[in-house]
Parts: sequence; structure tokens; C-alpha cells
Amino acid sequence: MQGQEESNLLTLYSDVRATSVRWLWYPYIAIGKITLLQGDPGDGKSTMMMSLISEVSNGGLTPDGKEIGRPQRVIYQCSEDSVADTIKPRLERCGADCRNIAFINEEVCGGLTLDDERIRQAIICFRPRLVVIDPIQAYLGNDSDLLIAGRARKLMQRLGMWASVYDCAVVLIGHLNKKEGSKDLYRSLGSIDVVAAARSVLQVERNMTDSDIRIVHQIKNSLAPVGNDIEFEIRPETGFRWIKCESPLMQPTSSEQLVFQTKTEKAAYLIKKLLSSEDMKAKEMYMRLSDEGISHRTAEDTRKEVGVRCYRKMRQWYWSLKPEEGAQNDGK
Repeated sequence: MQGQEESNLLTLYSDVRATSVRWLWYPYIAIGKITLLQGDPGDGKSTMMMSLISEVSNGGLTPDGKEIGRPQRVIYQCSEDSVADTIKPRLERCGADCRNIAFINEEVCGGLTLDDERIRQAIICFRPRLVVIDPIQAYLGNDSDLLIAGRARKLMQRLGMWASVYDCAVVLIGHLNKKEGSKDLYRSLGSIDVVAAARSVLQVERNMTDSDIRIVHQIKNSLAPVGNDIEFEIRPETGFRWIKCESPLMQPTSSEQLVFQTKTEKAAYLIKKLLSSEDMKAKEMYMRLSDEGISHRTAEDTRKEVGVRCYRKMRQWYWSLKPEEGAQNDGK
């Protein structure tokens, strides 16, 4: 009996399929993780994020020129500015595709908190690749939520779980505290648990010799080497512009670094790689391939060409490259 209880409680690491971290923008914002973007008020944090949101909504480029892939959906939740006369005009000036960007209307739904169940429901319904909360301080139940270690930890754990389960990058924009003599990691508002839960922390500061130029330092990265400093400018006459964003010397191995002659060739490579260790749900396979710019039709045609076996288990369709062992062989 005791052995049975232990087997239900414990999972062997040998039973876990190792996966690579996926990035919205390497090495600054990871998919399925929390990123903290912090800085003093007025330093351009929101403007910087709107530029990235625009590129994500259009399937454009990261600031260092890497392809994002197909257009992706974004939830941008901002309480500091009016939606109609400030946020939407800013998005339009950035060239964003507003059909791919949504928000929870707080005038209709009432105030939100950081761990509000309605945020989770919105993520399930809209399936965004990126969720931005701006600023984090406006979405607290009370002012002590981030100061009390236990409460801060629970808030961040819940957000981190949503990011992981629903496969989206979560970016929390926050203001710095006034402890200017402290280390950068201790200038975040609230408990150090907030910084501990974030896998990446980006800090925006003004250039000492030209206040229109902002420097973005990555002061924490738990998933990859710390990225190079980034610079952008916000000038009255020219507006927002990236002026320094170099590709890191080391990048994760991915299909993006390989050269494929056709989409089918790329799809075949990805299918074999994803199914190399274990079977995967068909829905997850289609989603992964779609993230790499592979259409549903190309994925299905390539699946048949590669010889992927499909079977049903617990009302879910699975893909497999393993020999059939009595499983129902059909195709979805």
C-alpha cells in the first residue's frame, strides 16, 4: 500500500521529456515564463513594449532583426492610459495589427488583480503568445501584496503557472523603488520574491549624456547567458527608434538556424525532432509547427509522407514515430 502511495506521489526524472526553452525574443523574453521590465516612471518602458507588441501582432522582427514568424495574438492590459485616446493611437502609430491585440475592459468587468481568474479565462479564450501587464502595481489587491513574501510568492507562482500551461510569455512592467544606492535586483517594488520568480529582469535607464536615449540592461537571466545592453531613443521630432540591439554571440540551437529549401522539408525535420523521444498530442504538434510558420495543410501532408502513426488515447489524438503496438491507427 505504501509503495502504491509513493508511486502516485513521485515522478521519476527519467519519465520526464527534456525540452528546450522557447523564446519570443532571445535571450530577453521566454515563452512560458515571466519577464519583469522595470524602470523609473517616464523612462519609456511602455513605449518599448508597444514596439515589440506591434511586431508580434504582425509577425515581424525582434529588435535585433530575427523573424518572429506568423502573426501572434497579444493581451495588453494597461490601467495608466485611456484605451481610446492614448493606447490605440500609440499602437496604430507603431503599425500594430489591432485585430490581434486585446484587453479586458475594466470599465465593464470591474477592477482586476494580478491573480484574477478573469485573466486566466481571457488567456484561455484568446490564446495569446504574449501577455503584458502594465504596470504591475495597478493590479494588486492592496499595497502590501508584493511586500509580504508569502503573498508575493503565491501571486508570482500562479502567474508563472498560467504562462507555462497556456504557452505564453508574460511581461510585467513595474516601477522602481527609491533605493538608489541598492543593487539593481533590489530596486524592484515589493519583495525579492517578485524578482526571484521572474526568469528574466530588464531594467530601463536614461543615458547620462542624452536623456532622450534609454539603455536597457538585462540584470537577471535564469535561462541563458545575460543579453547585451539594448538602446532606444524617444525624441519629440522622430519618436521611438531602436538604435542599438546586437544579436548575442551564442544562440539556442533551433530550426531557424538551418536552411530549408521548402516548407515541407522544414516540417519533416521538425516532426522527426519533436517525436524523437516520445509521442505527442496532435493538437500540440500542430501548434508547434504553426509557431514555425508551417500551415495545418503542410503539417498534415508531411505527417503522412514521413509515416507518422496516429492513435487515440483518452479522447486525444497522438502522433508517433514508434512501431504500432495494437493502437488504433487512423489519422487526425
